[in-house]
Amino acid sequence: MQNNVRAILEGAFVSAIFLVLFFIAFYTPLSIVAVFALPLPLTVYGYRHEAKVGGLAAFVTVFLSFIFAGFPGLLLSFPAAVMGLVMGVAYRKKKSAGQVLMIGTLVELTFMFVSIGLALAVMKINPLDDMIKAMREISEQVLTDMQKQIENSVSQLPEDQRNEAQTKQLAQLKESLGMMKAQVTSLITAIIPGLLISSSLLSALINHAFFRRISQRMGVQIQSLPALHNLRFPRSILYYYFIVLFLFMIKGLQDYHFLYMAVLNIMLVLQLLFFVQGLGFIAYWIHQRNASKGLLFIAVILFLIPPFTYILLLIGVLDVGFNLRNRFFR
Repeated sequence: MQNNVRAILEGAFVSAIFLVLFFIAFYTPLSIVAVFALPLPLTVYGYRHEAKVGGLAAFVTVFLSFIFAGFPGLLLSFPAAVMGLVMGVAYRKKKSAGQVLMIGTLVELTFMFVSIGLALAVMKINPLDDMIKAMREISEQVLTDMQKQIENSVSQLPEDQRNEAQTKQLAQLKESLGMMKAQVTSLITAIIPGLLISSSLLSALINHAFFRRISQRMGVQIQSLPALHNLRFPRSILYYYFIVLFLFMIKGLQDYHFLYMAVLNIMLVLQLLFFVQGLGFIAYWIHQRNASKGLLFIAVILFLIPPFTYILLLIGVLDVGFNLRNRFFR
């Protein structure tokens, strides 16, 4: 009886923490931080108590989120609550870190689609439309700025330095950017599955990192993932990448919508893996030099800037294919 009362009290406390994080994520500029912290209270609760009790706590938190914010709140709280609870139960059952990560990713992704399906069925709205609209506006603004830069470059050239070839090349580049603007909506729509997979994996990774910190304070040892500097992906992913690149270069691929969407999303996921591999190489260099770990944080921020992102992707590809670590750090 005492254990049941304690579980109920902890459940109420966890629900309160979840709702505080939910309000921060839903109504404040700190939403990015709060969204990734949202599953954590239920992960702790799922680890400490049985799945049935945890399920009740998750139901209460999701229901209260729905009461306060309607279906938009449900879309945010439902996947996070279920993923947090399931990961906590998996830790309690002594699953390996890799297994917990995979379970968390699949659960988050599944309940994202369930939430979207509920919104479509009940409210007759597609929650992804707002995300697509925001991404389209950002992409179109970037392409418009690039077009203006090209026009300014042409207008600033002296008359004697302008030639037909240069003018033609710049005109072709401007035309290509215009075509990209026309296709940006369909492109963003096509890569939505890959973006959802990537965000689910990232959410599970961050939740794992947060919970490991808390578990240490609880005096509990949770298995860690391999250190980033030891992380290596198999060379086979490079072959998959070449196959996808070959398919992507086939003329008329866009006419086959499903194949085009599959190729785009596979490429997106593979590029994410190469990005992580590149970070692993940077982390390995920092580890070998006994440099400050703060450099890795700076590197992550730096390589999120688009020009440097492509450099890191190239490093990741080369490290997978040619084992740069052994070549440079023998």
